[in-house]
Amino acid sequence: MNKKLSRRDFLKLAGITSAGLALSACGVKATELPEPTLTMVPSETPSPVPSSTATNTPEPTSTATPKQPETLREFADALGIEIGGSQTIGYFQDWQVESTKMKPFFLKNFNLFGNAWDCLWENLHVQLRPTKTTFDFEQMDLFANFLPKNNLKGQVLLIWGYKQYLPNWLLKGNFKETELLEILENHISTVVSRYQGKIQEYSVVNEILGNPWETGNAFWYDHLNKNLDWVKKCFHWANQADPNAVLLLNDFGIEFPGYYLYQKSRDDFDFNLIREMKIAGIPIHGVAFQMHLNAFKNFCPDLNLSPLMDGLYKNIKKYQALGLNVYVTEFDLVLSGLNQLTIDEKFSLQAKVYGSVLDTCLSAGVKSFTLFNLIDRLSWLETPENPPYSGKDADPCAWDGNYQPKPAYYAMMDVMKKHYQQRNS
Repeated sequence: MNKKLSRRDFLKLAGITSAGLALSACGVKATELPEPTLTMVPSETPSPVPSSTATNTPEPTSTATPKQPETLREFADALGIEIGGSQTIGYFQDWQVESTKMKPFFLKNFNLFGNAWDCLWENLHVQLRPTKTTFDFEQMDLFANFLPKNNLKGQVLLIWGYKQYLPNWLLKGNFKETELLEILENHISTVVSRYQGKIQEYSVVNEILGNPWETGNAFWYDHLNKNLDWVKKCFHWANQADPNAVLLLNDFGIEFPGYYLYQKSRDDFDFNLIREMKIAGIPIHGVAFQMHLNAFKNFCPDLNLSPLMDGLYKNIKKYQALGLNVYVTEFDLVLSGLNQLTIDEKFSLQAKVYGSVLDTCLSAGVKSFTLFNLIDRLSWLETPENPPYSGKDADPCAWDGNYQPKPAYYAMMDVMKKHYQQRNS
């Protein structure tokens, strides 16, 4: 490969780098997450005293009390939802030193494996699509075979126009539109049919419009028709290859109404496209909110969590009204730039946001919630390229660099316990 990926771009997908809210310091009044209520386990019914008659009275059978969940994965299983972790399969291989910690940690906490790296057309290690007519499935096969062995669902992306992850033969091929459509169809049909029944969920098209702050990162949108027929075809091809697969449209910046955090135009673009697809009978099953959040920009010092969570709830309901499920696919919260807060205050703020977002999503009926990169040391945000929004003090995950839980983890556990107790009360 002659192309050099930027450290930031590489880290986002690879992840390869070696308690109350303290909002008062930000000028915002803290609101605590509700304390989980305790559900009393009924006492065992005493055995009846045997009568003096000659007739033998059968001993009563005791009803076992269901085991209380103890991990994120156990709570998710009990609630019938997906709690996902997004990482690359390389960290789970015996030759990778990280695997001795990563594998047991992952299997304890997650029932969904999100993989946005090994499915790329090109990455630093393996080219899934090295030429127009060939595929290299080495990494994807490792991932797909890992899932059933560990009782995990799998989620990957198929089509992304980000130039750093597309091969030169495609970028410099000067293909006509009909040829590009043939390439797309061949890619989707080949990949999805190969993993039919092994990989359950696909972000069929990711970030259609690319990034508004840089150019050249929306290859397919730039080269194909703007009426977006190609997007609709992608969903048809994926559905034909595996009729049972869940098909998603994945994007960032659409999680909250535009007047809160992002430009409203992006949310409108995706919403109108999905509505058209549903009306036309296109097989799309969900919209995926990436949910990369920034504490410095979004939650401190001026913004109160309550209206933000109200906005998130309403946006989830807006997409659900189209007949879709809403998935959260890449959640994290960067802490860089909060120089006025102590480390404990930063982690308390992070815990409040993690807990509030998860609680809002579950209350709104979201059935799948995935965390991105999992531990601080492996996060794509642990890079110095965009201060103050990333760097070694980004600390965006619910576990530190040594797999130790942070307050954000305990906030998520409290939310899961609350919903479990509500379900079983």
